[in-house]
Amino acid sequence: MKQTESPLKYAEVGSTCGAPDDVWPIDKRYALFTAVIIFFIGMFDLVDRQVIASLFPHLKEEFALSDKQLGLLVSAVNISISVLVEPSAYLVDHWSRKKMIFLMGTIWSVSTLLCGFVTGFTHLLMARLLCGFGEAGYQPAGQSLLSACFPRKFRATATAIVTCGMSLGAPVGLMIGAFVSEHWGWRHAFGVVAIPGLLLSFLALRMHDFKVVAAEAPKKKGFWAQRGDYLATLREIVKMPTVLCVICSAVCIRMFNGVLLSWTPTYFTRVAEVPMTVASTYASLIIVAESLAIFLGGPVVDWVKSRSNRLVPIWLCFAMLSSGALYVIAYKLCQPGSMMQVALLVTSSLIFGTVFSAGTFLIVDLTAANYRATAISLMILSQNLLGYSVGPIVTGTISDMFNLSTAMVMSSFVLLAGAIFYGICIFSYPRDKERSTCVDIEFH
Repeated sequence: MKQTESPLKYAEVGSTCGAPDDVWPIDKRYALFTAVIIFFIGMFDLVDRQVIASLFPHLKEEFALSDKQLGLLVSAVNISISVLVEPSAYLVDHWSRKKMIFLMGTIWSVSTLLCGFVTGFTHLLMARLLCGFGEAGYQPAGQSLLSACFPRKFRATATAIVTCGMSLGAPVGLMIGAFVSEHWGWRHAFGVVAIPGLLLSFLALRMHDFKVVAAEAPKKKGFWAQRGDYLATLREIVKMPTVLCVICSAVCIRMFNGVLLSWTPTYFTRVAEVPMTVASTYASLIIVAESLAIFLGGPVVDWVKSRSNRLVPIWLCFAMLSSGALYVIAYKLCQPGSMMQVALLVTSSLIFGTVFSAGTFLIVDLTAANYRATAISLMILSQNLLGYSVGPIVTGTISDMFNLSTAMVMSSFVLLAGAIFYGICIFSYPRDKERSTCVDIEFH
């Protein structure tokens, strides 16, 4: 039987691959326009996703929900993302990145708008599931497109732009939700945050996309042959130990961040007994600190990598250990709602934020453009199915069993586990980097 050639070996040569690391693959103006659009779409992705966390008290009162049900409303988005992220990533690599961004943004914006018209928990849960279906393909498309627009020298910075926009959207969603619900009611909050994402989705159609330049025109294949190539691609991706460790660490990071985004406002209102507006302000300070660190973390990782490949996972391991320890101290030893606790949580988030985009950067750095979205989707699938979707539910369950303060302390320990996986990358990343491939691309 003739052995099928690995799809990762397809069109590995070209002028793009041979260009210096500081050369822009596309005109810098177009690259920056793409960065701005993807940043703001990503921001409103998280605004639409996280606005519900600031509405927990209103939803609990109106629909008589338990903490477990509130956590499920957050996790539902991540569960539905997990269902569609792989087929969405396949379309990204084989269809169009900018059209996928437009389609995803439109779906999640409309579904967020529908949340304002629900009449019970079941309807709200269905709308949240639809929101997750819309968000499934955005990050693979955005990361794949933006990383291709930037020079290899600035890849970590490019991936940080996407992640920073998404992270910044969380506190914006919390503040808008708290303000609008207090003055006009919780239903109006969904409508206010849905419109900007819809408008930005149409602007995404003006971005430039790219295609892989092949040495030979690919032969037309049937469905089963294409499926075989896709499975072969997946096998080649997971053969890299660094990718597997990055995925495991990303699960730990997103599991804790899901808890941080979903339960921090409720923690301050319930445990510290402060008004919802004050609680949302505290939560926003913590998450904004994380967002700023994400943006600064990209250039830091680029600088560290320019010194040595091995220094990147060393830094990430240290950041995970130190931030995890500080979160445990803040929730366990500090007076809830005190300035000391808030300051320590902000400091922890400044360190924690630097690791956020690093996982995507490592995957982008090890994969070629023609299957990069597929590789990123594996991480997104894992971090949503095992991270974001699990964290809020488990925390809500522990809170129902004990109390929310205990649940927050226990959730912080997951960062210490994530540090172990980056510790393994100290040895695997340099070897995987030497074996990584490249393809030639052109923009259109």
